[in-house]
Amino acid sequence: MKDAHHRSILKAISWRIIASLTTMLVVLALTRELYLAASAGVLDVILKLILYYFHERVWGRIGIGRKEHPLSELEVDKPLTEEDMEIVKQKLKDLGYISED
Repeated sequence: MKDAHHRSILKAISWRIIASLTTMLVVLALTRELYLAASAGVLDVILKLILYYFHERVWGRIGIGRKEHPLSELEVDKPLTEEDMEIVKQKLKDLGYISED
């Protein structure tokens, strides 16, 4: 399975908050200049957010460490309809792959 684009974006934002605060604290500790620390933090957010997004998308295409779903080898000619999904769910229940929820 691949991560959705919005998931990669949310992960990038949450990481950038933590990482950029760290950068700002380091710059502030070294220079004692709040403006310089804030400026470095803003640039850090913008540049690294963009780079992290592309990093995530590339890793989304790399299969190292991922387990392949056993049905992924099946070629499908068209998307499943809601009715098809219900039939598949019922068959999986009948075979004991999913519970009777």
